[in-house]
Amino acid sequence: MGDEKLHLGLAPLRSVFRCSTNILDLNHDTMLRVYDYLTDMTDKVRLASTAPKFREAFKIWACKQRHKLALEDLETMKLPEMINFFTLAGPYIKVLQVDCAWHEKESLLMEFLAEYCKNLEEIYYSNVTDDFHYRTIMSRMKHLKRITIDCVDAEDVLSFDLQSNRGLEYFELINGCYTGKHLCGFPKLHTLILRDCLLWNSGEFGIPLRSLRILNLDDCCFEVMNESLYHKIADCCVHLEELHFSGCDSHFEVIAQLPKLKRCTLKTWVTSNELNIGFLNTLAEQRGNKLTHLHLSGQFEITIEHARALGLLHSLQELRWSNNDILEDDHFKFFNDLGLLDTYGMSFCGRVTDIGLMRLLRKCAQLRLIELKECDQITNEFVLNAIGCLAKPSPGRHLVINVLGTKIKESLLTSIEYLAPLNNVKLNFVCE
Repeated sequence: MGDEKLHLGLAPLRSVFRCSTNILDLNHDTMLRVYDYLTDMTDKVRLASTAPKFREAFKIWACKQRHKLALEDLETMKLPEMINFFTLAGPYIKVLQVDCAWHEKESLLMEFLAEYCKNLEEIYYSNVTDDFHYRTIMSRMKHLKRITIDCVDAEDVLSFDLQSNRGLEYFELINGCYTGKHLCGFPKLHTLILRDCLLWNSGEFGIPLRSLRILNLDDCCFEVMNESLYHKIADCCVHLEELHFSGCDSHFEVIAQLPKLKRCTLKTWVTSNELNIGFLNTLAEQRGNKLTHLHLSGQFEITIEHARALGLLHSLQELRWSNNDILEDDHFKFFNDLGLLDTYGMSFCGRVTDIGLMRLLRKCAQLRLIELKECDQITNEFVLNAIGCLAKPSPGRHLVINVLGTKIKESLLTSIEYLAPLNNVKLNFVCE
C-alpha cells in the first residue's frame, strides 16, 4: 500500500490503542472501522490481503456497502495484484465507471469484469465512440439496472447487447445516435433519457414497454420527423408520468392525452413556431387535474388563448418559462385558476416586468418560491411590492425570491422595508 497508506489509514486509531497493541489483536468491530478510514477500494483490498483475519473482516464489511470502481484506478496494477483485487473485491462491486478513451489492458479487464463482477448493477461510460470496445461487458452481465453512455460524437451509431439484463430500469444516452433498436422488451425499464442525440428513423422509433415512467428527448435532432412517433408515445407509454421534448409540432397534442402525465418540458428554438394550442387545450380539458410541473422553453408565440389555457391547469404546482421574449405582463391576467402553484421560474424572459410578477403573486395564494435569471425588467420595486403584499394578514405565507442577472440590487438587503419585522420575503442572490 503499501505500508505508508496503511500507516496513514490507521493513524486516527492511535489515540485509542497503546503503541504495544498488535494490529492483529484488534477486535472485530475495530477491524471493520479500519476499512472506513481507507478511501480507495484498491487500498482496502491490499489491507485485506495482509492476513486472514483482515480478509474475513473485509468480506463482512463489503457486504454492507455499495462499492464503486473506476477502471482507471487499476492502470498501475500488475497482473498478480489485479488477480488478487478482482478475486476479493469483484463480487462486491455494484457500480462501474469506464473511461472508454483508456485502452490499457482493455481485453484483460473485460475478462476479469465478466468473471468476477457478476453482481454489477450500474455502468457509466464516458468518451464513447462507435468503436466502443467495452460494450461487451453489458452482454455478459445479468443484473444491470442502470446504464449511462456519454458519447464523443452524435454521428456515432453504437452497437450493444443488453438482452441478458431483464431487470434494466434506467438507460441514458448523451450525444449519441439512437436507432430505436436496442431498448424494446425490457419489462422493468422506467426511465429512458436521450439527451442531445441524433434520432434516426423516428417513424420506426422503438418505444419500450408500458412500464416507462420517464421519457426525456431533450435537445434531440430527428433525422426524419414522423407523426407516428407521437402516436407511439401516446399509445405505448400509458404509464408515462414525466416527458421532456423538443419541438412544437402540430401532432404534439396527442401527447397531452397521456393519462398519468405529471411533469412536462416542451422546448423549441424556432422563433416563428407557435406553441401548439391544441396541446395546451387538451391538457386543460383532459389532464389539467393531474399535471403538476410544466416547463416551456423557446421563442414560440404566446397568444391570449395560450394564456387562458395555461390558466386552466389548476393542478399545476410548478411553472417555468425559459428563453422567451414574447411572454408579457398581460399574459399573467389569465392565470386565475393556478391555486396550487407553489414554484414559478423564469429565465431570459426580457419583456416581463414587476407588474406581471405582482399579478402572479396576487392570483396564486400558494406561491412560495420565485426564481429569476437574466430577466432585466425586474427591479427592486417588485421585491418591495411583494413585501407590502405579504405583510397584510395572510397567515403563514412566506416567499423566497432567488435572483441572478436582474435589476434587483443587493443594497435592498439592508433597506428599512426588508429589515422590518413584518417582512415575509427572503431575497437570495444566486451565483452561477
